[in-house]
Amino acid sequence: MNGSRRYEYVMDEAEIRDFCLHAFLEQLKCSKKTGIRLLVILAAELLLIPEAAAMTVLLMIVLVAAVGIYNYVATAKLLRGQPGSVWIEGGRLKAQRKDYGEISCANIKLVRRTKRLLMMGYMQRAGHPAWFMIPLRSFRDENEVNMFLAMLRNPAAQGNYYDQTGQCSAGVGAAVPAGQENTGTDFGDPFGQYIKTEPREYLRFQYWLDWERWVRLQKGAADLINGGSLGRTARIYGMIIWGCVVMGALIGGSYLAAKKFDWLIVCYSFALTILVILKIYYTDPEKLIRKQLMSQEAAAHACGLWQVSLTEEGVSLTMPADMKNVYLWTSLAWLVETEEVFYLFHKDKKHFVMIAKESFQSWDQVHLFHQVCADHKIQKAAPKKARYVPLWLLLVLFILCLFTLFGAAMIRTYLTKRDEPGLVSGDVYGRVPLEEQVEVLESLGLHVPEETAASVRDSMEEYGMYDLVEESPYTWLLTDMGAPTYDEGWNVTEYDGDVFWFDFEGVDISTDYIHILNGMLALAEGSCLDDVTDIREDMTDADWESGRGTVTVSLRWKGEPYQWDMEMYYDWIDAGVLGILNQLLEQEGSQESFYATGDNGQGAIVFFCTQEWAKQFTRKTGLVLEKAK
Repeated sequence: MNGSRRYEYVMDEAEIRDFCLHAFLEQLKCSKKTGIRLLVILAAELLLIPEAAAMTVLLMIVLVAAVGIYNYVATAKLLRGQPGSVWIEGGRLKAQRKDYGEISCANIKLVRRTKRLLMMGYMQRAGHPAWFMIPLRSFRDENEVNMFLAMLRNPAAQGNYYDQTGQCSAGVGAAVPAGQENTGTDFGDPFGQYIKTEPREYLRFQYWLDWERWVRLQKGAADLINGGSLGRTARIYGMIIWGCVVMGALIGGSYLAAKKFDWLIVCYSFALTILVILKIYYTDPEKLIRKQLMSQEAAAHACGLWQVSLTEEGVSLTMPADMKNVYLWTSLAWLVETEEVFYLFHKDKKHFVMIAKESFQSWDQVHLFHQVCADHKIQKAAPKKARYVPLWLLLVLFILCLFTLFGAAMIRTYLTKRDEPGLVSGDVYGRVPLEEQVEVLESLGLHVPEETAASVRDSMEEYGMYDLVEESPYTWLLTDMGAPTYDEGWNVTEYDGDVFWFDFEGVDISTDYIHILNGMLALAEGSCLDDVTDIREDMTDADWESGRGTVTVSLRWKGEPYQWDMEMYYDWIDAGVLGILNQLLEQEGSQESFYATGDNGQGAIVFFCTQEWAKQFTRKTGLVLEKAK
């Protein structure tokens, strides 16, 4: 009989990580349709409210990461420290760890070579490959790897490539395929124990499964597990863990983005978490089970003749496509009877062996079957039916959740604006009379001199500027209040202590930056910026003819020199000057900073205030104050 060397090994941590990573990536490659559906959902969310789309993206990242981590932990626990072996014999790929399984080499359709492993797999069900693997360090050289692959592809034609006395090196355990399972997400399936000598056989059964019956029996097993027939199911713990992880990620992500807890987003995150839990744990698995047979290869492993043998050592299962597994009695825990089949469940509550009732020839066989199970301490469990949430209902709930979020956001915005008397300019909500503008500014703690109000009022009457002043409220008053006072020689004699205004089109670019910084310092009188001295401008790198180059602005603060390069464009001022002093304030951890807004022209209106005051100013005036950078 032609055969390969038997490769015996124990996986190290690097090889376990290598296997888990590549097995997980292969699973993701099989999830293209899910990715397309997610893109459609994200597009809908972006149209309604971008924050919801951001939460969904974050949720998907968390779910993918959590699934990857869970699979790694579960698989590493299964493989770590476990000796295993893989070999080819008689045209079949065989594997033994503590468990044993075999499959025809012709059924191995996936061959992947990683940095540390040779992985060989077949599509156990659509989108879910199961793997055998050998660590590359187990082979003597590259030639031996190639010979092994050649025998895998055509074992009958290759002959014996190996000398019979050669010994394989120590290596890595394998995750190997197994008996049927429900909807678990593990990378590979455990085997039953390999029996080297033929044990005494108690009973033997055989039966046929077609597509529909296989789906029905698989769903029946899933219903028993999900319904709690085997005791408290893993999905109870999964719901708690997944719920906490998802909620924590969504709320934490929204807080980091907004620097505060937005209760609207928190409520949406909670609703989204509930929907995800219902989708994962409470949707009918029948559709998913049917998808498992979408590929011809997976269907060939499920549909056909099934044979079950009960022996002294355990349960031997021979499946279609010439696959075989053997389970020790010590690995089985429950016997559940339904109208159509007996299920023998593994202790992990995921894997099982099913025996169709028509395969029993007499009631004596039924009694003997029960007696054998009882003798090996297999516990009988009463079947309990699972309850599921229809998928269409989840979709409806998600759409309602999305529209509720959008509506709540619109209502909150409207109520916030309505509650503040001078919230927005007259462009949208009508004219704001000059007297009301004065009242709003005074309510913010800004003193509006009577001569300022009188000057603006005179301009309105003399030049007919009612529309300009009342439909672009507050800017005329603030510009007049923030403009410096000059003497006859155009030297600044005084800056206002509440607000500072300047025009971005400068008067003399060689001194304009000094003038602006002095105006801002006047706002911050009494702060740590009182230590700013020696403000200078250096025009060495300025090209007057082309109007390009840089203007170097420098100063001393607490005795230390600082300098910044401002872009020059003829006589226009670089807006970066507004952020210079904020850099010094950040070093001191100041609660106050410089904030600025436009004047509906080519000037800037600057305040020295806290973030809270800036938000209050924006709510009452509609002029958006932004922190200078």
